[in-house]
Amino acid sequence: MDFKGKTAIITGSGKGIGRDCAEILTKNGGNAVIADFNLDLAQQTAEYLTKKGRNAKAVQTDVSKVSDIQKMVKFTIETFGGIDILINNAGIFHPTPIAEITEEEWDHIMAVNLKSVFFVTQKVLPYMIRQNHGKIVNLSSLAGRNGGVACGLGYSASKAGIIGLTRGFAAQLAKYHINVNAVAPGSTDTGILSGLSEAETKRVMSSIPLGRYGKIKEISSAITFLCSAEADFITGAVLDINGGMYYG
Repeated sequence: MDFKGKTAIITGSGKGIGRDCAEILTKNGGNAVIADFNLDLAQQTAEYLTKKGRNAKAVQTDVSKVSDIQKMVKFTIETFGGIDILINNAGIFHPTPIAEITEEEWDHIMAVNLKSVFFVTQKVLPYMIRQNHGKIVNLSSLAGRNGGVACGLGYSASKAGIIGLTRGFAAQLAKYHINVNAVAPGSTDTGILSGLSEAETKRVMSSIPLGRYGKIKEISSAITFLCSAEADFITGAVLDINGGMYYG
């Protein structure tokens, strides 16, 4: 995959899947904006890539706040002059049972996981429309497909909403040659499931036909493929990566 001269914003890329996407994109010639709520992690990732001779810059961003999103987009334009790729990766997980979810927790997870996808995309679109091309990939989840196995319904609902946004954006933006797709990973070894009990972990593992968690590289490779020219004829798709737990 060739990303020479392409600039990508990757939210939540201080670690995990987002960081690995930045690694792949910059390895193949792209510029990466490492946007993360945790500035230290963002800077560590940017410095790690810079030491390898890559083009990466860090910016602290709370994607639940439109004002922060606007600052992130402005930073990207001032630094690299354009935006070709957007990976809406930032998200939070919760396993809270139905009876225990509070209004505050519900609103927070919707703001970080779902509201952010709409408004980050909204703020990036003028630049992609102006250049008549762009690639957007949104991180959904198996939980958005099947209601979740060991996660709270706020998380499941937010990830299902991302699929709806992906298809809506894809339909409305195709005329501008902007491809919008989503990936829906199943249980992946990112640390996000570390809050589960031993019993819950065993239950999740036993439900995966391939018998293991997904690897970060398996998810990031699929995401970056959808950002590449090789995926120019793919839009409005949801790529399920779950070890056989769900067939779309």
